[in-house]
This record gives sequence, C-alpha cells and structure tokens, in this order.
Amino acid sequence: MPRKKDDEVVGYEDAITELEDILDALSDDDINVDELAERVKRATELVKVCRERIAAAKLEVKEIQLPEEAR
Repeated sequence: MPRKKDDEVVGYEDAITELEDILDALSDDDINVDELAERVKRATELVKVCRERIAAAKLEVKEIQLPEEAR
C-alpha cells in the first residue's frame, strides 16, 4: 500500500490530492520521460488505494444497512 514519506499509510483524501498534483505535473510539456514514468507508476498505486477505500466503505455501508438477523 502506498505510503507517505514518513512511512505512514496514505489516506483517501491524501491520495486524491496527490493524484491531482500528478495530473497537473503530467500536463506540463517539460516533464522528462523518467519522471513521467515514476509519476504514472505512483498514480497507479494511488488509484488502487482509492478503489480499495471505496470498496471498503461500500461494504461497511451494506453491513450497517442489513438487519441484524441477516448478518
């Protein structure tokens, strides 16, 4: 799972913010190929984190919505 510089796991909001920053950087015509590859790799990791967080939240909501006897 992606981590921040201080080895803390990245949260959903931080991942979204970092993805936005990466998108801004990718729109810059002066980005070099090596940096581009690293940013795309990082963006892929962050998208995975966001998808996992959303899936977990959906599951939690479903569990809350189920009647107790159905759990």
